[in-house]
Amino acid sequence: MNLPNNIANLSAIGSDEVGVGDYLGPLVVASVYVNVSQIATLQALGVKDSKGLTDKRICAIASQVKNTVDYQILTLPNDKYNKMVEHGINAHGIKSFLHNKAIGTLQAQLGFVPDYIIVDEFTAIKNHFKYLEAMPKVTDIMREKVHFIKKGESVHIAVAAASILARAAFVEFMDHLSAELQSAVPKGAGAHVDDFARQILSLHGEEKLRAIAKWHFANTKKVLQP
Repeated sequence: MNLPNNIANLSAIGSDEVGVGDYLGPLVVASVYVNVSQIATLQALGVKDSKGLTDKRICAIASQVKNTVDYQILTLPNDKYNKMVEHGINAHGIKSFLHNKAIGTLQAQLGFVPDYIIVDEFTAIKNHFKYLEAMPKVTDIMREKVHFIKKGESVHIAVAAASILARAAFVEFMDHLSAELQSAVPKGAGAHVDDFARQILSLHGEEKLRAIAKWHFANTKKVLQP
């Protein structure tokens, strides 16, 4: 079932994730319900895809978004992320798990199922359901009215709001981690991240690095090389 042409002007849940490509730091999923009456308010706040905003601006907008809409944010630290990978769940499966849980929790909070649930597409929707069906501990799969849409933030402001809340939660987590390690933890997965990871390995050991890194990334092999 396709979305109606006027979907941007209708009530909907939007769901998005951040941290997927970051070697250090968590995977965060946010789901946001936007009622028709809230669309103009979010537009006035400057809500748009978080990739087009600075982290400072994102965090400022996020606090206002939280005062406007109903939402759920799930932050998965890398120690738990790595355990899921060890149990044979790939990155897409982990994202499916988090989106499904965030959407389900938000629906329970709302007390109803909105007419449209838009997930920023990271895989084919049929694969999303296959991942969830393969997880024995997932008993409630949100199937009703769910749409996977590429560049969902351009389709409905709820997805853009979700991207902002997810990014703000990611930034907050990284700030706390930086304070704990007494050094600014870099984002991304480039050579500068490898250099930082080597410092963590040298100062705190492999156990600490494993706790804050997505261990299956190619970065790990490079960092552990003598």
